[in-house]
Amino acid sequence: MRITGLLLFVLVTSLSAGAAQVTDLYQAEVEATGGAAQWQRLALQQVLVRVTGNADIASLPAIAPELAAPSAYVKQFESVRHQDGNRMRVLLDAVKINQLLQSNQLPVWGNMRPDILVWLVVQDGQQRRFIRSADTELTTALQKAFKQSALPLLQPLYDFDDVNQLSDTDVWAGFWQPITQASGRYNPDIVIAATVDMQAGEGDAALKLSWQRQADNRTFRDEVTAADADSLMQAFASLLASQLAQQYASVLSSESGAQLLLEVQQLQNLADIVNVQRLLQQLVGVTEVTISRFANGSAYYLISSSTGADGLMNALRFSPRLKLAVSASPTATEFSEPVLGTVETAQPQALDSTAVPVLATFIYSRP
Repeated sequence: MRITGLLLFVLVTSLSAGAAQVTDLYQAEVEATGGAAQWQRLALQQVLVRVTGNADIASLPAIAPELAAPSAYVKQFESVRHQDGNRMRVLLDAVKINQLLQSNQLPVWGNMRPDILVWLVVQDGQQRRFIRSADTELTTALQKAFKQSALPLLQPLYDFDDVNQLSDTDVWAGFWQPITQASGRYNPDIVIAATVDMQAGEGDAALKLSWQRQADNRTFRDEVTAADADSLMQAFASLLASQLAQQYASVLSSESGAQLLLEVQQLQNLADIVNVQRLLQQLVGVTEVTISRFANGSAYYLISSSTGADGLMNALRFSPRLKLAVSASPTATEFSEPVLGTVETAQPQALDSTAVPVLATFIYSRP
């Protein structure tokens, strides 16, 4: 019970932390079978799928030659021992992969991704129930599939508070009022109501997973079938990643980056200012971040981005530290002080930020 209590504490803490930053987006773990060329190819393919959300990217004419010579993209690798055999953990070169996608006008989905809460119900004949145990085959397969697709997964506790507000029938039928109410405690970005039918058919379609989610005042529904739990959850995660990437991934422009200005409020000290600058520098497509002005707890960051305004806003949509402010942003005519310089150079730079309007205002949340 002591271990269970600790796990529950960690889970609740992580669930209330806000959107997730995927730290291993360009890292893959693959079977160590065959020669080096084989596991390197599998690792490159896995990372390309994670970064683009496109499960069929290996079939594209521009990508196939790169998969034939994958060693150029490998930075580090190590052997990892598992119960089912040895595997290779491979770190790929993010810069080279982004350049490959950029040169072929393929979208890149960055490492700030939505926290996805999945309510999971099993329908087995006339029996319907929540998947409560953390070690069931379906739950393990779900966790594995979401990790491989780089989708941050939240799983409900299914404790008294949950089941007092939400029934398995509510999830199965898609009654969104109780689903939304019960989901609030987990602070998710996306909520999915999913049902696994254990008697959907025979052979390759023995299992069926039906799910729905809401976005922009619309309800999206889909389903996948498979012969086993692993294949079912992989198909689910792959299709969901593809759908979300179509919304949030951006094509990197080969031309000079757009100059965009962001205001960030509620910064208390120099450490906060620098932390925000570093956070912005990690966004896909961002090539430079310069502090334009700081006054009264607000800093203004001039950003060079190859994704444009829409791409930058998409990248920040699920930032765990920056939340879009409700109030309107000030105009660019308010800025006339000199640039403070980047973290790397810490030297003044001649840059006229007054010509750049404020794209958006964000509120900073300290770790």
